[in-house]
Amino acid sequence: MDTDLIVLDETGRHEDLREQVGGILALVAPLVKPTTGLDLPALVSVRIVPVETWQSEQAAETARLLRAYRELMPFWTRPGITLLGTAMLRTFRRISADMGGVMVMGATQPGPGADESQTLLVPEALEHTGVLSDPHYLTQMIVHELVHHAQSRASRHRADWAAHTPKALLRGNGVSFLEEGHARWADQVITRDLFGTAVDADSAPKSERYREVAKRKEIARHKPKASPYEVGRVLVESAIDTVGTQELNAVWSNARLLPSKGEVADAVAALAADKPTRPKLWASRLGSTAFTATGVRTFID
Repeated sequence: MDTDLIVLDETGRHEDLREQVGGILALVAPLVKPTTGLDLPALVSVRIVPVETWQSEQAAETARLLRAYRELMPFWTRPGITLLGTAMLRTFRRISADMGGVMVMGATQPGPGADESQTLLVPEALEHTGVLSDPHYLTQMIVHELVHHAQSRASRHRADWAAHTPKALLRGNGVSFLEEGHARWADQVITRDLFGTAVDADSAPKSERYREVAKRKEIARHKPKASPYEVGRVLVESAIDTVGTQELNAVWSNARLLPSKGEVADAVAALAADKPTRPKLWASRLGSTAFTATGVRTFID
């Protein structure tokens, strides 16, 4: 499937970054499907934007999703969902005022068309996070976001999940661990193939401003206890080793296959063990589902 790749500099000040991102996209976009088994959308846009644009568009996208999920819930639960959404948006606006342009490099979200998605990049945050200190870091980040584009297309921007489990999407239920872990797994595989070793932008040199903001109580209080990136990576890696990418990809259109709290906890425990092990619960369930559906064991015991 052909994908159009567009990079826009909406700040008018980052033409060099626009060209650099365009070159990386051309290099890595053809690697996404061979690695993940997922197609990219027909149109992938990367927009280099001011932090204010990221904040306003992310708030609008969050509000849109909350409205959509609310309409899928039983009518008697909707007032509570409205209150929850109001609290979530208030928290986002408060935290993004500190983190935006420093700790948050951008976001990937649906585009205006059904087969389109877009990544917003905040150049100041790319500086503060150290991603611009080495082209390898920027490459990893672009790969990671491209995988989110492919995920979004496969799940129809989460529509297939929302139709069955809107409450689960509101409360997480393994979605962030799946999406971030899958993208982290793929960016590690692709950067290892490109550079001979996997790239981890978490190790990039952070600015003094970044370190100061990261220490603030309000920011630290909302930091997840378990990293969706690393916990999700071992969760996904174990599943792929067990059932393969084709069977794992059934999750994008089947809400029943989303990792449960217990399956995420299994991955947390596996990663935290003195001698890290492989989580087994989610991989085993995917394997059992594949066996039931096909009558043939297509996974490795």
